[in-house]
Amino acid sequence: MNHARRTLLHAALAGAAGCALPSLSTAATAIVLPAAGDGRRFGVLYKGSRIGSHTVLYSPATGETRVATEIHLRIKVAFFTVFAFDHSSEETWRGGRLVALNSETVEHGETLRVQGAAAPDGFRVLGASGPFVAPAATLTSNSLWTPAVLEQESLVDAQHGGIIGVSARRFGDEEIVEGGRQVPVTRYTFITPYLAGSIWYDGDGLWVRGEFERDGAKIQYQLET
Repeated sequence: MNHARRTLLHAALAGAAGCALPSLSTAATAIVLPAAGDGRRFGVLYKGSRIGSHTVLYSPATGETRVATEIHLRIKVAFFTVFAFDHSSEETWRGGRLVALNSETVEHGETLRVQGAAAPDGFRVLGASGPFVAPAATLTSNSLWTPAVLEQESLVDAQHGGIIGVSARRFGDEEIVEGGRQVPVTRYTFITPYLAGSIWYDGDGLWVRGEFERDGAKIQYQLET
């Protein structure tokens, strides 16, 4: 698919996302950056089998926090790889604001790179769809580590570049079993042009579980560490 058709499709899907669910009130939840010990590692399951991992690590530095995301997925049929996806990114946060983004994604044999940096007029992003300026208080599509991401109307697409719509609602409070114990959590449902499903956060706002649909395939995220 060429970039013009892809951009048009993403715009249409973003509009659909905006109408599909009643949105949460914008910016009601403060963005609290987790500590280094709050890293998340999920096993990704497809039809009950582990197909890869999604890891989020936090590295505090003087006056800033770096958030590293690594996603590696493989689906094999009869020893042949029929789906491969790899994504690596690093975000730099300072004073509760995103100040830098660098990412690389390899999907269907295509390599995509996205770069971003804080600027006087907002957050400048350069990706495959060209340059654009997002609001200064933006979050990215990788920001599932905070429930505040589900209160945004749009996000910087950390994998493809550009901006995507997001719509979500709080589904309710419940309990799930994690690490052999009952954990009180809040479940949200959401939809974006690339991903839809449910995501769970514990009482500290840490991401603990996910059930997503991507490219027509349903995948589950189970917390490992």
